[in-house]
Amino acid sequence: MGNVQTAASAQEVLWRQGPGGELVDLGRVHRVPLGQQRLQRAPRGILSRRETILLGVLALLVHGAVIYWVNQQPTAVLPVVPPEIPPMTIEFSQPAPPVVEPPPPPPPVQEVVEPPRRLKTNWQ
Repeated sequence: MGNVQTAASAQEVLWRQGPGGELVDLGRVHRVPLGQQRLQRAPRGILSRRETILLGVLALLVHGAVIYWVNQQPTAVLPVVPPEIPPMTIEFSQPAPPVVEPPPPPPPVQEVVEPPRRLKTNWQ
């Protein structure tokens, strides 16, 4: 059925020691994955708890002081200037070609309309 692993065999594989022969050893230390090390230490913080709190309070005070200072500055009153609309001009890169007037249309030809013919019927 293939290689079926159980929880017990998986644990044995994880903690199995590597071969201890001289050809394999060669002076290198067997490195265990970090998640399986027994002696793990949490990373040490750069600042102590007291220094972290003081730094946060200092940052809040500086931000508050800057916000207060910006709000205390008098706002400059902008003058009301009516909008100026420039004249509409169109600039071309070349002068316009001369305007050629088309010839006048020919006068309409009146068609001669003949009056309708009367049909000769026997009963008249």
